[in-house]
Amino acid sequence: MKKLPMLLAGLSLFGSAQATVYQFDFTAKIQEMVEFSPMTFDGGPVTSSSVSGSNVSVGDIISGHFSYDTETALFSNKGGTVMYSAPGALNTLSASIGGGNVALSDASYSSTNVQVANNAATLGGADSFGIANVSANAYASEMMALSFFDKSGQALNATTMPGQLDFASFNRSTFYYTYSSNATHAMMGANGALTSVTFTQVPAPVPEPETYAMLLAGLAAIGWKGRRR
Repeated sequence: MKKLPMLLAGLSLFGSAQATVYQFDFTAKIQEMVEFSPMTFDGGPVTSSSVSGSNVSVGDIISGHFSYDTETALFSNKGGTVMYSAPGALNTLSASIGGGNVALSDASYSSTNVQVANNAATLGGADSFGIANVSANAYASEMMALSFFDKSGQALNATTMPGQLDFASFNRSTFYYTYSSNATHAMMGANGALTSVTFTQVPAPVPEPETYAMLLAGLAAIGWKGRRR
């Protein structure tokens, strides 16, 4: 009968160290766009652009998905604004227009980071939450980002990676997209307001590798004691 308490202890360890990944869908509407050439210093506001290889226009509806991993490692902490970034973290951000993916399909580099600011002095005491993806290949580089801002500083209570967020508590939210061609150096940028943010699934705990190791060690100990008897 002593095996049962040991097994239960091992199972309790299995549930104790967990990362949680929160997943959301969002929509946004493009409100402003610019094109710019750093070679000729020409550019300015536009209503549409095909610099990225597909047409993007003011008024387009963006549909996207993002997720963030509460166990992402801290990358930097400056003035009350904290950046979380880690290669193995389950942070993602993707978007499409009319079913067409707004991303580099053959990216050789891609990183998705999360930024949290709580009563940040650099923001005048405001709170903010942001998630951004930067990717690149031999032909281009691009960045997509979502930014949520609360001037009152009441939306967040810490700079730690948040649990479930109430995005309605932020009074401004923005989608950003930039694209830069390596061949022509032409650049385009677009931004707009988010029109919806919804859960796509209830977060499921993700056991960490250390949890599996502890569980296996407990089971091995149970088996070893059984053989000795």
